Amino acid sequence: LNVGANLGQRINIMDPDDPLRYQILGRVNFDLDIGADWYLRASLIGNIYNDFDDISRPSSSRLPRVRSNIDRYLGDGETGISSLYLEKRGMLSSELSYRAYGGILETMFSGVGAEVLWEPFPSRFAFGANLNYARQRDFDAGFSHLSYGVLTGHASVYWASPFENYDAAVHLGRYLAKDYGATFEVRRTFDSGWQVGGFFTLTDVPFEVFGEGSFDKGIFFRVPLNALLNNNTRASYSAVVRTIQRDGGARLEGFGDALYWEGRGARPDALARSRH
Repeated sequence: LNVGANLGQRINIMDPDDPLRYQILGRVNFDLDIGADWYLRASLIGNIYNDFDDISRPSSSRLPRVRSNIDRYLGDGETGISSLYLEKRGMLSSELSYRAYGGILETMFSGVGAEVLWEPFPSRFAFGANLNYARQRDFDAGFSHLSYGVLTGHASVYWASPFENYDAAVHLGRYLAKDYGATFEVRRTFDSGWQVGGFFTLTDVPFEVFGEGSFDKGIFFRVPLNALLNNNTRASYSAVVRTIQRDGGARLEGFGDALYWEGRGARPDALARSRH
């Protein structure tokens, strides 16, 4: 059993009534190795301070409100269960890995699903797929759920380019609001471990139906903490910044392409760089 505790934050930006709202919270993470490649993972959050109480703008979304009710989750779910799920990982061959999972997957959805990743050696391409049934959680960060459910999944192609440590990926499939389309992303990993990138998603939802922002897009970054902590830790700080959170083009957080990015540092080109 591994247990960790830390301080964290949740940030809500671009609300026309207040462009920056935030929460300071305590987080406790649990990882229990049950055996035979089964794991129980949990994350609990406890509010320390937030200014979400006065969010009063109702969602105007014309799509199923899979993300645009973020104000309800931030306000009513300031303390509770962030995630609680079982996960099974393994290898079907030297080039084919998988994981299966079920439980409370993230802040807004529970569900069951599976992901596979094929990484033919020594190709710079890799291919993945995932399929999930997701059920929308109630706003209070507990065990109750709303009536909305959806079958969602994507097929993915990854390319580890030979140019300045850039990676690119395309994900094709069905999103949480039952729209169909593709997500495109590019990221660069520096020798120091810093990582920056951007993404955008286009689906069959017209821009005028999607709402403010027209389509989902954003930037993300990852900052390794080994220099700050002065040890050989793999811990890092990551964040995604969007102009505004809408319902179109929404995917489960962390349950679609985790296998590739978690193992990115062990791919042949990354190992070759580390030797130099």
